[in-house]
Amino acid sequence: MNTSSSPLAQRRITIAGLGLMGGSLALALRGKCAGITAVECDTGARHSGLQHGVVDHATESLAEGVARADMLVLATPVHVILELLAQLPQLLPHSAGALPVLDLGSTKAEITAAMAALPERFDCIGGHPMCGKETGGLAHADAGLYRQAAFVLTPLPQTSSETLTLARELVSAAGARPLQMEAARHDRLVALTSHLPYLLACSLVAAVEQRGKDDAGVWDLVSTGFHDTTRVAASDVRMLSDILQTNREPVRAALGQQRRALEALEAALDGDADSLQAALSAIRATRRRHFPPAPAENE
Repeated sequence: MNTSSSPLAQRRITIAGLGLMGGSLALALRGKCAGITAVECDTGARHSGLQHGVVDHATESLAEGVARADMLVLATPVHVILELLAQLPQLLPHSAGALPVLDLGSTKAEITAAMAALPERFDCIGGHPMCGKETGGLAHADAGLYRQAAFVLTPLPQTSSETLTLARELVSAAGARPLQMEAARHDRLVALTSHLPYLLACSLVAAVEQRGKDDAGVWDLVSTGFHDTTRVAASDVRMLSDILQTNREPVRAALGQQRRALEALEAALDGDADSLQAALSAIRATRRRHFPPAPAENE
């Protein structure tokens, strides 16, 4: 294992999990590091990754992947990340230097707590790239997936400056924008911006389905707005359930905030036209301030 503070180009990266996120990261890092090893239990994904040059080596053994690594990236669902972290002390009983470990999990508090419990020979940092697709698997991996995306880094108190620098370099090499914050704050914010939208999309589909039991014609009237708004409801249920269960309290708080926003809109609907338009205009202005419309949208 390379224990120097060498740049990414001299590091061998092991990625545990060769699905959408791990596969896309491997593609984005091709030629920017000393080599890429995948740890993947799916035989087809391993063979495909090697056949298409996504990775240089592929194994189902985490021990072999760790032995090859100058940096370990955990790119699996959250519950698997926690399982892999628990295995690490037995896989690297002694080391000449600390192994940098980065994860890509969508929630951070539980993961960073597990990282903090590891021996000093693991130099850990939490991570969460704010990108993805509703379709998973290596077949959907894209070298440009991380491009221009925010990539949150949540260092532990004991994370070394060398590992933080290396993590930031990896993020930049993948085309993303490193954004550093505390793990609990991250979980509160993504509960609103990521987890709540998924639940709202699910609730909208469920509401229309309920009406469809009485009048199936409702499905003939769904528009592009409904399709776009509910896109994330097609995401992998096991993965999203995993995320929600490891972020319960922030998600509960986000749902409460959403209920209050809906109640305010309901009150505006019961008022006069001017009040309703004022409420909707304020929301529209907020949206346009954070997401300026393209020139064509202003015409």
